[in-house]
Amino acid sequence: TRVRACSVPAIKMEAIGDKVMGGAATPSGLMVAPQINGHNPALNTPDAYDPEKARALLAEAGYPDGFTLTMDCPNNRYVNDEKICQAVASMLAKVGINVDLLAQPKSKYFGKVLSQNNYDTSFYLLGWTPGSIDSHNVFMNLLACQNAETKAGLFNLGNYCNARVDEIAGMIGGETDPAKRQALIDEGFKIVYDEIGYLPLHQQPLSWGVSENVEVSQRADNVFDFRYIVMK
Repeated sequence: TRVRACSVPAIKMEAIGDKVMGGAATPSGLMVAPQINGHNPALNTPDAYDPEKARALLAEAGYPDGFTLTMDCPNNRYVNDEKICQAVASMLAKVGINVDLLAQPKSKYFGKVLSQNNYDTSFYLLGWTPGSIDSHNVFMNLLACQNAETKAGLFNLGNYCNARVDEIAGMIGGETDPAKRQALIDEGFKIVYDEIGYLPLHQQPLSWGVSENVEVSQRADNVFDFRYIVMK
């Protein structure tokens, strides 16, 4: 956790949103966007950019001269994915964390970092939209401990594992009281935030270009449905 903590204040998320994403992204403190059930705006504030703090934390963690690691990144899967990784690598280098960036097409990237290759990664970029539009999907796929038998945590590539978060992942799947369920979700996200199990960068909205000769009612799940298209 102390080593992971060094990277948090080293990354200027606003710069990534403004320059790399062209303003089409919102810096995030949570693993889910506002449109996802379970999102709590009070927990969505990312840490402030503070490179001096990052250097101090690096020294406290036992790396006063920094260290080097490899970052796995796709270059044709997410919007500006390789550029995002390049920006993060540049920011980390300024505080002493040197990144060897390995950017590959998505087929090679996922073939390297997923379970079929024993999660061969120590630092990576991953985007996620829960198909259920609910936080439970994120808990079960990204935050739960890796478990091949139950299929939980299969996209938890860094093998982050906290027993309470793992317990919460199961509990919110069966909790029907909205207030109790939200309290569990908040507790789980707070633990992940405090332990820096993940480093959320930004929440990306849907962006579509539409001709003036076409009318489109775009679905929230990003499915392109021809039933809602009208040619003028």
